[in-house]
Amino acid sequence: MRTRRSFMKKTAAAGIAGIVASGSSPVYARDMKKLKIGVLGLGSHGFAARFKNPPKDYPKEVKAIPYGVWDDYPGVAKFMKGDTYEKVYKDPVKLARECDCIHIEHADYRKPLELARPGLEMGKPTFINRPYVAKIGHAEEIVRLAKKYDAPLMCASSLEFGGEVYEMQKFMKEKGPIRAYEAYGPEAHFTWHLPHVINYAHAALGGGIESVYFTGHFGIDMRKWRIEKQKIGSTLCVLTYKPRNGEPPIIGMCHIGNYPGKFHIDVYTAKENKDFPLTGNWSQNMFYKINELYSFRTIPRPYEAILEQHRVLVAANVSRKTGRAVKLDSLGGEDTLPYSDAIRWYVMRRFLESKDKG
Repeated sequence: MRTRRSFMKKTAAAGIAGIVASGSSPVYARDMKKLKIGVLGLGSHGFAARFKNPPKDYPKEVKAIPYGVWDDYPGVAKFMKGDTYEKVYKDPVKLARECDCIHIEHADYRKPLELARPGLEMGKPTFINRPYVAKIGHAEEIVRLAKKYDAPLMCASSLEFGGEVYEMQKFMKEKGPIRAYEAYGPEAHFTWHLPHVINYAHAALGGGIESVYFTGHFGIDMRKWRIEKQKIGSTLCVLTYKPRNGEPPIIGMCHIGNYPGKFHIDVYTAKENKDFPLTGNWSQNMFYKINELYSFRTIPRPYEAILEQHRVLVAANVSRKTGRAVKLDSLGGEDTLPYSDAIRWYVMRRFLESKDKG
């Protein structure tokens, strides 16, 4: 790819001839344009919309803007567009061609591989909202494409980027080594909310997870507690880590439940234990990292972390079905998360209600 410096080294005539032949504008002209964000699928957060009005005190340049939207359900993309986006697409591949940044929030997490592939093969930075994908094989294929085509990839929980992560790492360094932790989140959906505590703990305390054991309540249909008002129990996943530096394995207890309380991680080290409640602006932290992905092609966490976090969630589901601890390296490409349309139903309610009203 030509750089501004290499362009200026050539004669003006040769440069103009090259531009005409290539059918593209020179680099300096393209740099003046904002990067277009294309959103694939109605999601639960609307992270891309924040780019229209970024935080005023944000010190870094924001080079991207919301541009296009697509959804596979008739009328949803037009509903998503509102006053935020400029264009509705009928074809997701055309959106990938015309937009510079691919933003996937589609609540059907069986679809991200097919939605992400065109943009990844074009080398475009791509964000996929949690829970990332369903099958392990799809998770690995997306990362393979990102590496092959140098397309920066991000999938994360906003909890991974708070200041508490750095505070916990400092605490472990001073009081460690770590022996155990308890991570809690007050929301009860298995595939939507359990990634919060898994990813939060992974970002703060590191990876190297060997096995997962699931016990307790399995919640995946939000209608039961949103409409039918059924009581929700507690979900617990016990994570056993591979030994670090000859120390005993770390034991992590990740649990969620529809109870009063805040996200937190209680860290137990060799010398002391300390509870770290989540504070700060979650959505703003997420915006910072997505902007770095789109504006500067910087990924916030290694791809290996994304894959391990996803594998932990899948292992929890396999353990739920088998009643035993499941080693991460025993899983294959077809092992998958359970799916229900609960998230999709939840995020589409406003559209369906507006459609009913005419």
